[in-house]
Amino acid sequence: MSGSTLSMKTVCVSLLLVSCVVIMGCTMTPRGSEGTIPVPSLPSTTASPVPALQSDQSSENIQLAGNVYGLSSDPLRGIDTFMFSIGLPANAPALDLTGMEIVYSTPGSAPVTLTRGTPESTSIFTTTSGGYTVNEIHADDEVDISFRVKPVIAGTSVTIEVRPRDSAALTISRTVPAVISSMNVL
Repeated sequence: MSGSTLSMKTVCVSLLLVSCVVIMGCTMTPRGSEGTIPVPSLPSTTASPVPALQSDQSSENIQLAGNVYGLSSDPLRGIDTFMFSIGLPANAPALDLTGMEIVYSTPGSAPVTLTRGTPESTSIFTTTSGGYTVNEIHADDEVDISFRVKPVIAGTSVTIEVRPRDSAALTISRTVPAVISSMNVL
């Protein structure tokens, strides 16, 4: 039995057991006088105001949207492609991606500056949405970024700095897992 099949069965059985516990807890009559359910009193709460953005923060800064993935065409050699998605917060103005750069670095190696374009290579990164190349990102949208690197071995620290032309940079630091498979969440 493969690991993914076993994992899937484990998740399904776990969900089934949780469902049974929740259903039984919601439908059972508690012991006590006439099956009444005591209602505990809730403590009073006080709402505090939402903190404002600091002066050095911009509401239009790009943000990581989800996981960073390391792909390997040969797990024995290491990770050779990085993929992740970026987004903008609500109500942020559109951001031009045409002048964006990515600086990729690992300890002991000189940083590599990648420029946006096609096709994906060790000096070029792609920006896509729904499989199509995009030149800008809008509020509440996500753009997928992908680029190739020389293979990175297990246990290596990786820093990816996304540098848009008109916005603050986004720095992503991750470590390649000890055991590399064809798709890795970093």
